[in-house]
Amino acid sequence: MEYRLVKADREVFSKYFATYYKNNWFRPSWGDLTKVLSASDDGYWVISGDHKAAGVYLSDNSIGLVFGIPPYLITTKMIDDIKRHLIKSWNVTEDLHAYNVLDDQEIAFRETGFVRVESRQCMMRPTEELDASMSLNYLHRKPAIDDVSKIAEVFKEAYANGPDEREVGVYADDAARYFDVVPSKLLGASSVVYDRTTEEIVGVCLISLWEGLPLVYSIAVLPQHRGMGLASAMLDRALTVLEPDYPVLRLFVTTGNIAEQLYRKKGFHSGGEYHHLKYTIE
Repeated sequence: MEYRLVKADREVFSKYFATYYKNNWFRPSWGDLTKVLSASDDGYWVISGDHKAAGVYLSDNSIGLVFGIPPYLITTKMIDDIKRHLIKSWNVTEDLHAYNVLDDQEIAFRETGFVRVESRQCMMRPTEELDASMSLNYLHRKPAIDDVSKIAEVFKEAYANGPDEREVGVYADDAARYFDVVPSKLLGASSVVYDRTTEEIVGVCLISLWEGLPLVYSIAVLPQHRGMGLASAMLDRALTVLEPDYPVLRLFVTTGNIAEQLYRKKGFHSGGEYHHLKYTIE
């Protein structure tokens, strides 16, 4: 029996999503989980016979946020039927992407011809008062809007040739956007670190707010200043400043980024990997 797709009611779909999709982003409440898709009309049921077997988000040549509905599991047959339906109904001629694929779902995508592009994870740690001291060769202060261009330069150099490298203009846009949205309280938990001798900014840690809880928006240290404990000190400072008002700090990290080792050493707990895969139309 083939699986078929049926458009879902947004309210019902968001309720099923909140129940059955793994909370690997550590979203703090039921309300946050339901809000993810409550305003979207792109939810579909995967139907087996007369029963809902799964839910899937379909938009812009992409598959996302697949969740099984017990007793059904995400199988190779199910993913293959979804893929074939999309290629035919959307007349897909470019790559078909699959986002937020969970670990236990990835094999089903791979067996239908998808290949992994990258993997990420959300990590979380309790806030607490810590010793945020650093080498006497460096000083830290609160970031300011006038630092945007220098912050962008740090991101560009720190992320070069790594899994988080982006187009040059993205770094400046991200830095400027941060100052547009960050609450003043969280700006105080952020840091720019500069070399005491040259007064050059060599490290940045920006803390933002996501779904009511603080998030590491970006953190970077210039390659020539790594190994001096600067990233660790910036995280300790953020955890200390945030502690009176927030219980946890969250962050996202791309698998293969050397910073993942630091986060685990600092006590950050992973919600598990989720993957971006693609299927190339031949």
